Amino acid sequence: MKRIGITFVALLAMTVPAMAGHVATIGTGTCGSCHRTNLITQHGGFAATVCQTCHDSTATAVKDTIVSGVAGQPYTCSNCHGAETHLSKHGDYATNFATYNGVEPVNGGIWTAPASYTKVTPAAKQYQLCVKCHSSNGLGATTNSVSSVMGPSGLLLTDQAMEFNPNNRSGHPIVTGLNNYPNSPAPKALAKTQLTAPWNVNVGTQTMKCSDCHSIDGKLTGVGKEWPYNSATGQLWKLSDAGNTRLFCKNCHPITNTNNTHSEDNHFKYPCVYCHTRVPHGGKVSRLIVTFTSGLPTRYYPDGKGGGTPSLEDKLLRYTKATSASRYDTPSCDADCHGSHENRTGEAW
Repeated sequence: MKRIGITFVALLAMTVPAMAGHVATIGTGTCGSCHRTNLITQHGGFAATVCQTCHDSTATAVKDTIVSGVAGQPYTCSNCHGAETHLSKHGDYATNFATYNGVEPVNGGIWTAPASYTKVTPAAKQYQLCVKCHSSNGLGATTNSVSSVMGPSGLLLTDQAMEFNPNNRSGHPIVTGLNNYPNSPAPKALAKTQLTAPWNVNVGTQTMKCSDCHSIDGKLTGVGKEWPYNSATGQLWKLSDAGNTRLFCKNCHPITNTNNTHSEDNHFKYPCVYCHTRVPHGGKVSRLIVTFTSGLPTRYYPDGKGGGTPSLEDKLLRYTKATSASRYDTPSCDADCHGSHENRTGEAW
């Protein structure tokens, strides 16, 4: 009877919404960044069904942890979870997403955080499990898609539900095919010649999964794993480097000879992130273009922190998607690299 009483007190101690003392061992965030309600609710609603799944465990370590609990004693994640558990579990989440509960974002307009999230029990699609944590649902309120939670890379985590919102003008087709992006100007999808197999079929209607780009530990996967820096030079990848298979984008895109902009000799010297957003999930501007204007989130700058920008005369300020996926006119962009770039009415962040 004494043991039951101590166990109940220990459980009460773990229901504090602020989750004081539950310090994460990965990155600089806390467990409360994603598991925001309380341990009993979150463990019950994630994969387990009742508290007893853990707290009636026959494992000695679990029983000892419960018995030693006293009211007000903080519990660290490591009482039950090893330091590597969080990252190693990503593989199981990706493969067995349908055995876990997820959320479906209730999307707002262009580049707007979801108004709310609807529980999906269990998850029907992989992204529903991923955005349970990698969004404002798990990270807490975000500002212009940027959270206050630092990831293992040393950069702030972004709101992926907002990034993959089909109401944006551009994005990778995680939630739905690009033909279903209502605010994306035509042509919505890329041309088949701008994609490599197997992605050059069903263009516009196909979708992809988070695990098509990320491995179990969240890193980039595929033959090319480098973005936005070239490991050989330590510099940002440039268009002139696009023939190298280490470039992550090459896993799906030929890069060269796909449009006249990429074929311009005077563009070869520029880093890719001078034109395309560093976080290529989705964007406010078509074709994942980045404009160095006041609305651009700090995380989407070349250095991921609001800096590393081009010189003033080379900054891209406005952009208009071409009516042909492969042929652009000079006024499609607004930049001062030479006088013919004078787009004053195009899209901007």
